[in-house]
Amino acid sequence: MSRRLLVVGDDLPWVLEAAEAAGFEVVTRDGDLVLSHGGDGTLLRAVRRHPGLPLVPVRHSATTRACPAHELNQVLTRLAADQLAQEALAQIELSVGRARFLALNDVVLRNENPALAVRFRLSVDGSAPDDCAGDGLVVATPFGSTGYFRSITRSRFERGLGLAFNNSTVSRESRVLPADAHLDVEMVRGPALLVHDNDPRTIVLREGHHFGVRLAESHVRVLGLDSLRCQRCRRRDDGRFNPH
Repeated sequence: MSRRLLVVGDDLPWVLEAAEAAGFEVVTRDGDLVLSHGGDGTLLRAVRRHPGLPLVPVRHSATTRACPAHELNQVLTRLAADQLAQEALAQIELSVGRARFLALNDVVLRNENPALAVRFRLSVDGSAPDDCAGDGLVVATPFGSTGYFRSITRSRFERGLGLAFNNSTVSRESRVLPADAHLDVEMVRGPALLVHDNDPRTIVLREGHHFGVRLAESHVRVLGLDSLRCQRCRRRDDGRFNPH
């Protein structure tokens, strides 16, 4: 197991001490893997900050009562012993003009003015454009389908690319598209906001602007993803099961 560890998240002095006690060299650059200490938002931030490196997510004890298997020290011990299962998570590639962005969770189109619907034309795999109107659109990965996508559809999925319409003026069913699907969107009436994951770089779209979405060829490697899915780990604020 690689020993040069980058750390992203909260309560870092305690985390750094625990990592060093487990035998890792904590570094600020040229690391071999990344420990994400926090929640889903911290994980997304770690992916952006250190693209291409394997990530190890650990919930913050301030918000989650971790079960014994997912306490920080136990995760670090299992990591050092090479006992954490690795998974490859799909990413979305968002193209806006010449710019390219990657998202682990989702890409969201949203009306800038809550009082006005946004209008756009949606084409899937080169099909005839479908005129849409509403508060916007959510395109999600399987990992991201537990977030905004599920809040709209009350569902999640394991493979492909999820498509959900947010408060559409005409009833539209959510769809799970094949993994090789490609979406093209043309703005008819804006302005609208385009975001990916929790990236603060918001893109403003106006009439005539286009963007494309597909699953990327690259994946995010995660070690010990079960720490985010465990139903024995409970949130501290309400005592309910962690939704992952």
